[in-house]
Amino acid sequence: MKTNNIQGIVFLVALLSMNCSDAIGQLSKVGTTAADFLNMPLGARSSSMSAYTATVNDPSATLLNPAGLTDMTRNSLLIEHTDWFMDMNHSFLGAAIPSGKGVWGVHILAMNYGEFEETTAEAQGKTGRTFGAYSASFGLSYGRELTSNLSVGATVRRVHEQIWNSSASTTLFDVGTLYRTPIPNVTFGVSVTNVGGTFQMTGNDLIIGSDPDDSQEGNYNPDAVLYTDKYAAPLVLRVGLEWDIQELFGNQSTNLTLTADGIAPSNNLQSVSVGAELSLLQEVVYVRGGLPTIGLRDATQTFNFGLALQAPEDLMPFSLQIGYAYHGYDYLPRVSKLSLLIDF
Repeated sequence: MKTNNIQGIVFLVALLSMNCSDAIGQLSKVGTTAADFLNMPLGARSSSMSAYTATVNDPSATLLNPAGLTDMTRNSLLIEHTDWFMDMNHSFLGAAIPSGKGVWGVHILAMNYGEFEETTAEAQGKTGRTFGAYSASFGLSYGRELTSNLSVGATVRRVHEQIWNSSASTTLFDVGTLYRTPIPNVTFGVSVTNVGGTFQMTGNDLIIGSDPDDSQEGNYNPDAVLYTDKYAAPLVLRVGLEWDIQELFGNQSTNLTLTADGIAPSNNLQSVSVGAELSLLQEVVYVRGGLPTIGLRDATQTFNFGLALQAPEDLMPFSLQIGYAYHGYDYLPRVSKLSLLIDF
């Protein structure tokens, strides 16, 4: 094995050891943040590999690491849908547009929680009415190469959560970098996501009747508004590596990419994710897999797997890739994700 390859292995092992020594005694803070839909797996390629900070190269970079936009030299459109647990579904629409020295990106991310039946204490059960709930994020991104080895990117977005007639909104920011290291075929990436304001629910559903003086009868009973706490978004720091092993198979038709991420969220303990992508038949078939949140206590996600087919570009005037991702969970149903990636 060549010295450069040995250095690459050492680099990946060093990342796996980072921040994963001992989480005993730390508080996970699970359930202390709002907008948890922002932590759900996104991108058929990225989510199936589990570790993506240094390798994301499609419009999902707008939310995962905006510096990854700089890897796109053509207009790109990503459409994705995930059937989540029960009647919930998770959808993403993103686009990347190279312009001048940089790449612009836009996205819409939505989580539909389905319909719920209203129940009240007064009715002693169901009232016959239903209500819905959803979460959404939409924003603008920009990525640019500062040097031939260093790229940076940022995203600004508006995030909204709605349940019946009450809602909460805030503005969040994401930043990211990619650095192509002196070690051949090794890229280093850092992203910080969900930086910004807090969520506080307001709306007509929080208006209730009140009695300021229940010691007297017939006094004025004005409406009152329930005051809700403010909750921060799930801030996440990810540090990752990508290693393209182009010389392993000795031909141009097969390539292997290994990835590793160190993850430090504000609402959980630190963990590590690892992944791989094998491209076959000159990048026509892709096989992907990954292990998420290694070292995280009480983690429910077990493994990820994915496949993709790339249509030969000589058959059409644009590039078309159909992707699939499978997410395995303990105690919960498995989740499947479908995506359509078009470059033109």
